[in-house]
Amino acid sequence: RRYSTIAPLKETMAAALIQLSFWTRERPLIDPFCGSGTIPIEAALLGRNMAPGLKREFTAETWSEIPTRRWTEARTEARDLMQPHFDERLMGTDIDERALQTARQNAEIAGVADQIHFQQRSFQQTTSKREHGCVITNPPYGERLVDDGRLREIYESMPEVLRRLPTWSHFILTAYPRFEQLLQKHADRRRKLYNGRIECTYYQFHGPTPESSKPHREAEELRAETPPVPVFGGLNEKAHEQAELFARRLQKRARHLRRWPRRQGITCYRLYDRDIPEIPLVVERYEDHLHISEYERPHDRDRAQHLDWLELMQKTAAEVLSVDVRRVFLKQRHPQKGKIQHQQIGREQYELTVHEGGLQFVVNLSDYVDTGLFLDHRITRSLIQKQATDSEFLNLFAYTGSFSVYAAAGGAQRTTTVDLSGTYLEWAQRNMQLNGFAGNNHAFVKSDGREFVAQLPEAPLYDLAVVDPPTFSNSKDLGSDWIIQEHWAELLNLLIPRMKSGGTIYFSTNYRRFKFNETQLPSVSVREISQQTVPEDFRNQRIHRCWRIQCP
Repeated sequence: RRYSTIAPLKETMAAALIQLSFWTRERPLIDPFCGSGTIPIEAALLGRNMAPGLKREFTAETWSEIPTRRWTEARTEARDLMQPHFDERLMGTDIDERALQTARQNAEIAGVADQIHFQQRSFQQTTSKREHGCVITNPPYGERLVDDGRLREIYESMPEVLRRLPTWSHFILTAYPRFEQLLQKHADRRRKLYNGRIECTYYQFHGPTPESSKPHREAEELRAETPPVPVFGGLNEKAHEQAELFARRLQKRARHLRRWPRRQGITCYRLYDRDIPEIPLVVERYEDHLHISEYERPHDRDRAQHLDWLELMQKTAAEVLSVDVRRVFLKQRHPQKGKIQHQQIGREQYELTVHEGGLQFVVNLSDYVDTGLFLDHRITRSLIQKQATDSEFLNLFAYTGSFSVYAAAGGAQRTTTVDLSGTYLEWAQRNMQLNGFAGNNHAFVKSDGREFVAQLPEAPLYDLAVVDPPTFSNSKDLGSDWIIQEHWAELLNLLIPRMKSGGTIYFSTNYRRFKFNETQLPSVSVREISQQTVPEDFRNQRIHRCWRIQCP
């Protein structure tokens, strides 16, 4: 190798990795972290039996003790033993185009450029239509390439990526700590090897042997048996039984709700709400799309098997509900500890305009844990609309402004929409404009709810207010963390003096362990209305709690 990149793999090590693998010249090979191309180049040299050092000059050639003809004979013999170009074109991919340019130069110098295809591609794009092959790779592991967050993301994605090659064998050299625990998969074999001075482990995950390499009779018997167990992923009998249970439950719910959405004037509703404990999913319909959320629950699947299981549930829901599987969006929900509510998880921006109560709302099905429209607040929004006539309306922690849209539709004189996120405020403005509500009567304020109320004059300003704060928030824009159980009474006691006589505050939370103490709001009349505000399509009647607070 004449040209190199950062943290290169030695040629001798690359040759050893290939010879310790199952790769032969009859099988495809992919190195998804090829760097300067060492592994595919060494594989091409081995596949054509090209002697190492054939093009080099050695100091020993000048020694008088070894006749020149011996060197000539040795080189001639090595060339005679070389094999012709083989059918398989090896694949080397990398996200760094500069590294690929180096790899192409090295392959040209080695004389195997026509045997290897180098392509710029991220690891997450790794795939092949071939049935049997070998992944042999030396991914970054942080010794010289330092970005631990990015590294962890790469390693966590390995089960998802490698399950696309279920009958391939995978050989991975790395020093990344707790590698098998992260993959949730034990290697079939491990070897301790040193890459330079770095102690590494060569993890070997063995795929099924190609039938073509087995005796004819044995191959025929294999074809009659069940398909081979995938190296990563796979579905067992229990998974298919769960899919059948899931399908039956979805069918029953769809029949039960078949006319209800039209009567309610809605196109978005919940169909399945973790009805079966071992299938902890929430399925919601948004027009002709499905939004599926998974809630964490213990199971016996490893990471790759669980991804296959989720795919099966997506396909099952799509088939039962007659929805194109490309219009099914899956999210995984995790407990929100130390993170802001409604965090962003993607950048696809798959947006859709949906209808509710004669109004329209923009939802994003791909990029956020929540879509932009809380379906469980549908009834509460209608209460706001009925009370909003000629009112001054305040929407704190407004998210995407759906309460403001309903207030404007109910005839509010002015609306004030407050949120700390510029993204959600802009989204709220779009929702208002979509329904024809624009102008100076509708204000949008980028601020924390507490800070906004605290800086208001202590004078009656609002007739109607909605306060729907997150359970927890530690935004960098906040002076201190927001914890609902600690700060709810402080916030409401700040707001109450700003409400007009007879004004109403709707206060809501989805924090299950929330404890509401009326004695902390001594000057107002409070009534919990949670049972009246949870819609019929929600099996979980504690999806939120809601109070109506009447000011004196």
